Amino acid sequence: METSVLRMPSYKEKPHNFENNERYSQQNTPVDEATGNRRELLNLITQPTRFEILQNIYGHPKQLPSLKEIDYFMVDTSKSTIRNHLDRLIEKGMVEKVALPEEDRTRDNPQKFYGLTEECRTLLNETGLLSAERELQKTTLDTRLTPDVEKYMEAPRPDWGPASPIADDSV
Repeated sequence: METSVLRMPSYKEKPHNFENNERYSQQNTPVDEATGNRRELLNLITQPTRFEILQNIYGHPKQLPSLKEIDYFMVDTSKSTIRNHLDRLIEKGMVEKVALPEEDRTRDNPQKFYGLTEECRTLLNETGLLSAERELQKTTLDTRLTPDVEKYMEAPRPDWGPASPIADDSV
């Protein structure tokens, strides 16, 4: 009876390159740049904290929450962590920071808001990651708010194309 021994590669040997091995390639097709980019974006947006941020933006009645509003709904996450994740989402083109025009600004009201870009909306729709838009918005409206957050929710917003605000009559 012949015994086969599994030999482990030594640390001096080069690691096996699976990219060129048809047996291990996914469906025997090379990963193109677009697929790699899409996979990277999916990894980015499905990270739990970032996905919760996207849900908060998507579920906001005007789809343009301020940092204070996002922070209010993300109870277990610090504002600095939210800010860091927002910066990453902005850097990758998934979220855009939108400023209120100077002439519409008033004291004690938010001036900067966060909205999903068209690219992010398309990716979320294609993957079915966020499909209950109006239900999320209605849930946000039904949440008990502090006076400060309520004031922020009622503050004027910039007119921004990709946002899909809930109509006042559908509440």
